[in-house]
Amino acid sequence: MQTNKKSGNEMNIVSVAINWYLPYWPLFVLLIILGLAGAWAYLKYYATPVYETYATIMVKDEKKGVDESGVLEALQIYPTKNIVENEMEVIHSRKLMEKVVDQLQLYAPIYEGPTKGKMKATSAYTSSPIVISAKRPEDLKETGELDVPIAFTYDNDNNAGEFEGLSNRKPTEVIIDGKHYPLEKWCTTPYGELKFDYNEKLVEPAQGPLFFRLHRPKNIAPSFISNLEVRSASKLSTTITLVLKDEVPERGEDILNKLLVAYNLLSIEEKKGTAANTLEFIESRLVKVERELDSIENTIQSFRTSQGVVDLSQQSKQYLDNVGSNDRKIADLSMQLAALDEMERYVNSRENNTDDVVPAAVGISDPVLSDLMQKLYNAKVEYGKLMNSTAENNPFATAVAKEIEQTRPLILEKLRSHRINLEASKKDLTAISGNYNSMLRSIPQKERELMNISREQVIKKSIYNYLLEKREQTALASSSAVSDSKIIDYAKSNLVPVSPKKSLVYFAVLAGSIGLAIGLVSAREMLNKKILFRSEIESLTSVPVIAEIAANKESESLLRSGSKVSVVAEQFRHLRAAIGLVGRQKEMKMKRILITSSISSEGKTYISTNLARSLALAGNKVVLVDLDIRKPKTSTIMGVVDKPGVADFLEGTKEPEEIIGSSMDQNLYIVSAGSGIENAREQILSGRLTILLNYLNANFDYVILDASPIDPVSDSYVLSDYCDITLFIMRHGRTPKAMVQILDSNSKFKALKNPHIVFNGIRSRGIKGMYGYSYGYGYENVYREKPSRKSKLQRV
Repeated sequence: MQTNKKSGNEMNIVSVAINWYLPYWPLFVLLIILGLAGAWAYLKYYATPVYETYATIMVKDEKKGVDESGVLEALQIYPTKNIVENEMEVIHSRKLMEKVVDQLQLYAPIYEGPTKGKMKATSAYTSSPIVISAKRPEDLKETGELDVPIAFTYDNDNNAGEFEGLSNRKPTEVIIDGKHYPLEKWCTTPYGELKFDYNEKLVEPAQGPLFFRLHRPKNIAPSFISNLEVRSASKLSTTITLVLKDEVPERGEDILNKLLVAYNLLSIEEKKGTAANTLEFIESRLVKVERELDSIENTIQSFRTSQGVVDLSQQSKQYLDNVGSNDRKIADLSMQLAALDEMERYVNSRENNTDDVVPAAVGISDPVLSDLMQKLYNAKVEYGKLMNSTAENNPFATAVAKEIEQTRPLILEKLRSHRINLEASKKDLTAISGNYNSMLRSIPQKERELMNISREQVIKKSIYNYLLEKREQTALASSSAVSDSKIIDYAKSNLVPVSPKKSLVYFAVLAGSIGLAIGLVSAREMLNKKILFRSEIESLTSVPVIAEIAANKESESLLRSGSKVSVVAEQFRHLRAAIGLVGRQKEMKMKRILITSSISSEGKTYISTNLARSLALAGNKVVLVDLDIRKPKTSTIMGVVDKPGVADFLEGTKEPEEIIGSSMDQNLYIVSAGSGIENAREQILSGRLTILLNYLNANFDYVILDASPIDPVSDSYVLSDYCDITLFIMRHGRTPKAMVQILDSNSKFKALKNPHIVFNGIRSRGIKGMYGYSYGYGYENVYREKPSRKSKLQRV
């Protein structure tokens, strides 16, 4: 006997899992085989392998230790300072990808239909004999997911075939919707103006029918962007790695290479645009200064001719030199003030774009002011670039706009301070020039007029020379414009596909098949509202389980087989020993044994008859009393249903010795239920039942009382007072869990004396024979009789 503890026995989880799921191993094997077969078919006939293509570039970011050389920076009017994170966003932008889609004609993909060994269409990027170009890709009539079949005609073909997969000849015409179109010419089709060119990337002719789809670049570019990953090696690195996943390695390499070229061209075009704007500004200033200088020279020539001026005295030259020097300084200060005005206008301008030209800081030698102006311009240029590829609420754009607003007041304050200094200097120089002018009043009027004109000529010449120098520098910067990035590795594809991964697919299918089998088995077991495991009994009630009896055929019953070494005999020998162990624990002999159950058909009669036979075979004098007067099944089995019994004794018509009948066993006696009367159950409450049980107790070693179930009738808990132990029968797959759950609180069950549970009728679970014990007991192969010794064992 094994006594249940309320807290439950500690069980190894592996043992529990084996006990629950091992009986259903064929289901696991079947689902695993089907799942792996499905995975194999998916990988072979349907899955499209995807390859990864890599490329690497390095961005010039001075914050991370990468900057241009001093020579190149000196040639550039506005050196560009890049940020790796911003450049990653530019590379990942839709604008660049749309250019790549347009250049590679990815808006008109051609597919190869299902062929032998493949159930899904695949890209014909390297197997199609032609590629399709559109004159205006943005105006294409999109086909969406609709496949448009395409066929070809070849030289010397009288009839056009839909497909000639193994032909090495070049097609001469393309057939779409029954219409023929020539190659390498723009053709008007129902889908737009298209041109069909020979595919230079053709590797091996397609083996299946071809068809194409048309998309607008702006609609198909996001699908390629979603497969593109742009990442930086580390926070301190300026190296950017581009990873593209595509089903055609060659196409992936072409896309990445074209993307890198488009990115570099974008950087160069931005620099050339900046230089062009600066050059335009200088050219306009040169034209104006040149006109002014020509006018002054003409004035000098006219003055010398009309006034006859040829030479000046040495004193006049000295005065002229001094005055000219001051005037040049004043002119320089005026130019600087004009430059400050232009700078102030540029700073106050709210337009953040690359078209707004930065005023040249002519004559201004303040490095702080120059750096601030350069910083403002760089911020505006960067903001403009971000606006072309991102939204206004982009964190990088917001940060750049904030930087612009923070820089403006610093520059304005610097301009105000510098203007005050320049105006003060100009005022001093003007006063000095006034003194020189007063001295020059003694010089003849003609000489003074000539000096004034010559002085203005010198100023204009200096300005003109300065602008010429700046124009040359700008032209050199424009012609030497290079990209802000350097390609380290061009695109290269892996030879092994990254998706689908066979090992991962097989593992997932294996895990899914096992999980499905576990789910099916668990659902079947958990949804069952009947008792299936001993552990369920022990978890629902504190009443101990005294024995477990496996389900057996009627022919294997101890009453019919008579074998002492059969499975049935061994199980009831265990029950007999368990009852004796309870007696030793209670320090009394368990002679009167009451057998009952909660509902009918739980094997109460089977247990009582076989237990009585087992006790009798052990040499004990046993009497089996059928107290289920309403349904005397024991009396029927033992063949005494028509004989007088308990009911007759309770009526007073028979004596105890008159109702005791013999059986086929020498030590086993039977007391039938009797003919019975309607109030026989009420007679049980009378004192005559006590007389009968005392008589039987005195004359027999064991008294087995087969009572009715306690749920529908009340006989059992009434009879409990006349017994030493109560065997409460529960049947595998028959007794409701709800019935077991309420045992501890059921008043009728509490009235039973010394109750113990017998778990009866345990059947094989799963697909192959394993008994449904929760602890994995397996008696089915232990005590089986061997056919060759059957007759010998029966004689024992």
